[in-house]
Amino acid sequence: MNQFYDVLEWDSNFFKFPVAKLKNNSLSENMGEKLENLYDQNIELGYYTSTIKISKEKLQSRFYHLELVSTRIPIVKEMVNKTIIHPNISLYEEQEPSEDLISLALLAGQNGRFGNDPRISKEVYRKLFECWIRNSIKKVIADEVLVYKVDEEVVGFATIKIDGNTGYAPLLAVKRKYEGKGVSFAIMRAIETRLIENECKYVLSGTQEINKKALSTFKRYGLQPQPAEYIYHLWRK
Repeated sequence: MNQFYDVLEWDSNFFKFPVAKLKNNSLSENMGEKLENLYDQNIELGYYTSTIKISKEKLQSRFYHLELVSTRIPIVKEMVNKTIIHPNISLYEEQEPSEDLISLALLAGQNGRFGNDPRISKEVYRKLFECWIRNSIKKVIADEVLVYKVDEEVVGFATIKIDGNTGYAPLLAVKRKYEGKGVSFAIMRAIETRLIENECKYVLSGTQEINKKALSTFKRYGLQPQPAEYIYHLWRK
């Protein structure tokens, strides 16, 4: 059987049990055999993304509980407009995240797969995203963290990762009381400008299907929604 998954070192160390990422759509064939193989390798948790929603019948497995934890809408935009970055936006250059930044990271992930997984406690979720934002500002998993400040309060942020001519914005959030005040658009313009300066041609990001407000904002900014991705967590029985 061809290798259809990769063991994730960081995730395994964080959760303190073996975690693997399955290749996209890899369970579309020989699903039962592959789940048995994962089970035999003592994989406790698997991440799986499919472009086709798995039927209820196929969700039944004697090896794993399969949880649909997120329906994600990928979005893409070709970089065209380099603009002046809003004066309230700057690079986050502290070595540790502020409480404002941690709160925004938790907000960014609350409707995502870790926030929606009933098997992941609030305590573990918070610790996970604290690690995520800490590793982002230390440039372990991100190249830049942009913050929007109002009177020294961080009210919005985004992380940026660059890979060749493509830029990624995996985390973006704005405090609720500042929604509808142009903060999101200012951050997105800053992302585009920073990526153009780094010779990127495209930006890729995404949002949850249920987050209609964010999806509408992305559309108005010119980001193009792509077909939905169904994200599952596989928990060993």
